[in-house]
Amino acid sequence: MSSTDPQSQRLKFVVNEAEDAEVHDFLAQQIREHNNQVSAHHRRVRVDGLNPFQIVVRDDEGEIVAGVAASTYWQWLEVDKLWVDESLRGRGVGRQLLRRAEEIAIERGCLRAMLTTYSFQARGFYEKEGYRIVGALEDYPPGSTFYWLRKDFGDDRVTG
Repeated sequence: MSSTDPQSQRLKFVVNEAEDAEVHDFLAQQIREHNNQVSAHHRRVRVDGLNPFQIVVRDDEGEIVAGVAASTYWQWLEVDKLWVDESLRGRGVGRQLLRRAEEIAIERGCLRAMLTTYSFQARGFYEKEGYRIVGALEDYPPGSTFYWLRKDFGDDRVTG
């Protein structure tokens, strides 16, 4: 048996009830190293970075009333967060934010976009903007569904 065989060693399994930063960082580093060895795409993004950007909307008092946070990498736009103050919903602000983010992504060479949402959030909005569901996790959280959506940018892309 090799020295890494669990049966040849005395292993101690320890449960941490709270997150341990050292363990988190160690695991993240090990996964990064593995991904860098087996995926040229992962190696490249470590060099190029995720290329994040934000678009913010402020009112007359300078308060943030809407915004989007996203990143571009691997020829993808990843929309991390998009939020519009309730008083502005249904007035095209979210659409303008999303479309501007898509324009930035296309300028950066992206071919597609991805995002996630819950059934109690903005699924219908994203579908109206050309996103389609590519995955769903039902009952997460209980009584709700978590969705993965994507959009392929093409010549027929809707413009502002």
